[in-house]
Amino acid sequence: MAVPFDHIASTYDSVFTRSTIGQLQRKQVWKYIESIVPQLRGFEMLELNYGTGEDATLFEERGFNIVATDIGQEMLKVTQKKSEQFSMQHSISSHYLDLDSFSETLFDKKFDLVFSNFGGLNCINPESFKKLLEKLPEILNPGGRFIGVVMPKFCAWETIFFLLRFQFRKAFRRLTSKEVISDFYGTTVRTWFYQPSQIKTWAKPKFRLVSLKPVGLALPPSYIERLFSLKKRWLLRLNEFEKKINTSPAFSGMADNFIIDLQLM
Repeated sequence: MAVPFDHIASTYDSVFTRSTIGQLQRKQVWKYIESIVPQLRGFEMLELNYGTGEDATLFEERGFNIVATDIGQEMLKVTQKKSEQFSMQHSISSHYLDLDSFSETLFDKKFDLVFSNFGGLNCINPESFKKLLEKLPEILNPGGRFIGVVMPKFCAWETIFFLLRFQFRKAFRRLTSKEVISDFYGTTVRTWFYQPSQIKTWAKPKFRLVSLKPVGLALPPSYIERLFSLKKRWLLRLNEFEKKINTSPAFSGMADNFIIDLQLM
């Protein structure tokens, strides 16, 4: 698995995490995670492709012990620095993990929640994704949860945005089962897009679907934020509208991302 984000590890938070759209979308994910915390039997958590550890620091405040993993050495350093800055190093441990070899990885404990946010799972090919789902029952406690925030094969905002710019190839770039090669701040990124139904099928019969919901349906993808630089109120209005419509699983395949929550049976 390639390391596409290490070159912007020091600026990733300002580029995405703390952008207005990034914050609004992340709040939706956090709200969902907080809603299911009472249903968990414990607070042992494994985070996959965690980036700069923004989620890990929040979960630590909620009482989780987090094993945070990523393939990027620079990302690991940023997270380690954050955990030390906030005196969280005893409950957040950072480890190198290549998801392409996840099925061969040995873990020294089991988890109540395995989590991956904002496209971390889109960095692996379908075969690796299937193997990951096959491995999860070995490392989850009974009734444990797997929650992923994944980019689907179609995003209404993205398609409309690029059609209006006459960039037809980009408008429909997600509609493929093959890898998509794109430029991300000066480096090449390999990405695969997945439908909720694909993941649900691969997860059977070990998991049951608990919930499925869109993230970034009324809100646009973060790379469109520059269009709203002088119109932040519009984003807030879109966010309020999203709160009214993002409860329907039917829209999950049309948003920038979707949350899929699976429980070990």
